Amino acid sequence: MNWRFGLILFFIISYLFISLIQIIASIDGILYFFGLHWVFALFAALILVFIPGIGPLAGVYGAVEVWGWSILASVFLFFWPYILYGILVLLGISFSFLNFQSMKKYYKKRPEVIEASYTVKKEDN
Repeated sequence: MNWRFGLILFFIISYLFISLIQIIASIDGILYFFGLHWVFALFAALILVFIPGIGPLAGVYGAVEVWGWSILASVFLFFWPYILYGILVLLGISFSFLNFQSMKKYYKKRPEVIEASYTVKKEDN
């Protein structure tokens, strides 16, 4: 088996596993907070998964109140994509700033303005 395929397979399986844990924690949070039947909590959790701010909050609530996790661990479990995206954006901004600083020496001289010249030809009739 190719190592790239194995790595991709590992990431897919781990992503599905984390998603399953998040859905179960969201179901437990909804069960604990609202006191709904587990079928209704399942449907509510599946709907809330697609809402970026509210779905993870239900999961954090379920992990903290029902499972007894610490707030930091449950926030990291549910908000890791946002944390990762924030880190990647900060790295991109810093690398673009460093690249701009290194390329600045080439742009110190102003480019010459090239004026267009037109010649008008008269037709002889």
